[in-house]
Amino acid sequence: MISVAYDVTSLAENRYSGIASVCRHTLEQAARSPEIKTCALYRRGDPANLDVAGVTARKVGWLDRFCLVRYNIVHALGHRVPPSRCGKLVYTLHDAWSLYPNRYQSADFQRKIGARMKAELQEADAIVCDSRATHDKLLSLHLVDPKRCHVVHCGVAEPGPPAARPESAAVAHLLEHEFVLFVGRVEVRKNLEHIIEALLSLSRLHLVIVGQPGFGGKEIAADTLSRMTADRLHVIETVSKRDLDLLYRKAAAALLPSWEEGFGLPVLEAMARGCPVITSDCSATKEVASDGAILVDPAQPSQSTAALERILSEPGFRDDLVRRGPARSRKFTWERNFENLLGIYRELLA
Repeated sequence: MISVAYDVTSLAENRYSGIASVCRHTLEQAARSPEIKTCALYRRGDPANLDVAGVTARKVGWLDRFCLVRYNIVHALGHRVPPSRCGKLVYTLHDAWSLYPNRYQSADFQRKIGARMKAELQEADAIVCDSRATHDKLLSLHLVDPKRCHVVHCGVAEPGPPAARPESAAVAHLLEHEFVLFVGRVEVRKNLEHIIEALLSLSRLHLVIVGQPGFGGKEIAADTLSRMTADRLHVIETVSKRDLDLLYRKAAAALLPSWEEGFGLPVLEAMARGCPVITSDCSATKEVASDGAILVDPAQPSQSTAALERILSEPGFRDDLVRRGPARSRKFTWERNFENLLGIYRELLA
């Protein structure tokens, strides 16, 4: 049996983030595997978020670097290596933009986080990239040995039947409108300017944003979102899984025109529920969505406007997207994701 300690601090800190979703599904798959003895490590946050059947959670601090607890594998799932470092180190890289100067983070944050991540990547015995786009970007920076890098796509859970009614009164009110849905952090990288510009002329559509503020969030709210009238704009920082499922199912479309994504879980979540998806024709979203969505240039909001007009006016066009989206999403499962991780663990310990 392989003993694996997963650093899941990202899940302990915020159960709504994309990395938190990866952490939870990885723990669930590991707990089901007869080959794995699983431990969840976290440095801070709420241990209640780590309540996964069959998984022991342990809080760690700097003294743990002297701890004699041994694991075959330590898997850093959230861009941070835990202090417990006995065994082979696997490092999941969800995105590469902290490794070079960019406009998606503050300069100070990028320098600080980038320097730490570069050191951790050098230390790792194996690096797991969520997408081929992230893998190729990492290799283009010439920071690591390509032989240590692997592409392991994230998954999406097969959706169950929709709930009869939403849990939240606010979401119940939203479901009465015809709306476009955006799911993700409200930050520069997500290109909300594109969304607002695409929707301004489509007065019948409301915009529902589900996401917490990120880098530049205050400026985006003040300068970009304010261009849309208050009666058409609805911003919710967090919703339950049940209510998010209903929003995906009811939306006229999900519009996700990010400048850059390490993977793009909302693209898969929307497609899996038969929600027509419009997303960027670059970065990982093109790789993930492929023929299951409409791909647009993130610098051309008019392309999204035209796509939405077709979805609203051509039932056959919309029905085709509703068929193609779930078919594409079924190629990405958490079971396949974990089987690939297990292959990396076996290779490291061979």
